[in-house]
Amino acid sequence: MIRFEEVSKTYTTGVEAVKNTNLEIDKGEFVFIVGSSGCGKSTMIKMILKEVEPSEGRIYINGKDITRLPKSRVPYLRRSMGIVFQDFRLLEDKTVYENVAYAMRVIGANPRAIKKQVPNVLSLVGLLNKESAYPNELSGGEQQRVAVARAIVNNPVMLIADEPTGNLDPETAWEIMSLLNDINRRGTTVVVATHAKEIVDKMEKRVVAIDKGVIYSDIKKGGYVEHGYN
Repeated sequence: MIRFEEVSKTYTTGVEAVKNTNLEIDKGEFVFIVGSSGCGKSTMIKMILKEVEPSEGRIYINGKDITRLPKSRVPYLRRSMGIVFQDFRLLEDKTVYENVAYAMRVIGANPRAIKKQVPNVLSLVGLLNKESAYPNELSGGEQQRVAVARAIVNNPVMLIADEPTGNLDPETAWEIMSLLNDINRRGTTVVVATHAKEIVDKMEKRVVAIDKGVIYSDIKKGGYVEHGYN
């Protein structure tokens, strides 16, 4: 599903964000990438999304070497992914329904499919009764639920989340992670970059720990304690 082979990333500033990384994530897994701010986990996510190019090595998504992928093919690559960010990135002038429907429109879905799929997904994330609301009328947790709905509306094979609970209170953060867990149980591969210790410990999923750009621990079922974090 996702494979890093000897991947490194050095920015023009000289910062070595990722160093000689090897990582394989199988279909259907739920994986946390953990570490403190600046450790390299967000750079790894950006390389998966092809927002950042590796300086060395190869990255494979669904068996394809995306390091050789032309820019014109990047939008097609991202269609296989759902993406959730810390800052929601909703369209403020569109309703909840319109935000989710927009993700289908940009890939050319027909109106009948949109009319059927959007309510189904909003029901899944518990926001069907908010479909006419605008983002500024929602709580932070509700906005992130809309972002999750938008990410999964096109039935992606994987969901990539970069600090999805960073702007949320602990209770709401756990609700979002429970939602991601439910999505994973339906067969979607989920990769979450986070430093939310309590959530990682409670979820007991595979945990890949990175520090100063180097993966130093990969535990199939664990938490922050196993990686030496306080």
